[in-house]
Amino acid sequence: MPPLGWSDTISGRTVDSETGERLPYVNIGVLSGERGTVSNELGYFHLDLTDLMPESTIRFSYIGYEHHDASIADLRLLGENLGEIKLTPKTLEMQAVMVYPREFKEKVVGNPHAPPMMRAGFKKDSLGYEVGIRVKIKERPTLLKTLTLHGVTTTYDTVFYRLNVYDMEDKLPAKNILNQPIYITLTDFEQGADISLDLTSHHIVVHDDFVITLEYVKEMGEGELQFSTGILNGKIFYRKTSQALWHGAPFGLGMSVLIRYEK
Repeated sequence: MPPLGWSDTISGRTVDSETGERLPYVNIGVLSGERGTVSNELGYFHLDLTDLMPESTIRFSYIGYEHHDASIADLRLLGENLGEIKLTPKTLEMQAVMVYPREFKEKVVGNPHAPPMMRAGFKKDSLGYEVGIRVKIKERPTLLKTLTLHGVTTTYDTVFYRLNVYDMEDKLPAKNILNQPIYITLTDFEQGADISLDLTSHHIVVHDDFVITLEYVKEMGEGELQFSTGILNGKIFYRKTSQALWHGAPFGLGMSVLIRYEK
């Protein structure tokens, strides 16, 4: 039973355990559930735990940091205000360095030709919602050069999302391979246009099939961000909030990636 007067809403602030600095846009949610949120730009968060089982696990995760798990029962012992949730930086693994020969090849993979008559993407979404595409590659290692979003329309003046890149396990997105978060801000673009985002400076190298997504991490009010989409010409993966299970669907979301690899 919850303590007397327990409101079933927890709050707190996510910070770096070593420096005490705020950690913005931390994923917080029920592990493999569909109740979650994202901390705001100052690290503050609120999460409703109503009707959840005491043994359910709440996970706090952030790119470049070790995740922190706690049961709902343990969190209730701390009271409604959890204070600071401290996340520990990971010891970063050395990324693969690609030394290019005199000849290399570039190719566009993903779904660059989604027809414009259908649209999908973000609409009335909860914090932590993300959607993206599976990309198959044959060459290894492969550098991700450019992400292109096709047929983009939005009702926002400015949009703000996080880019994620996952390896795959058992045909589902698994580990996020990024060492640092990548945020994307879009503004002042033509409705229905293709938007290309240069990823070269992030030196993202993949060694097998991967999933690349955008994630809704900041409240922007009522609105939507949509892409051109086709049926049966690709596969998308999505999840409804932070830490939720992944779902797949046979749609070709209008996203493609320019890759570079040894010829």
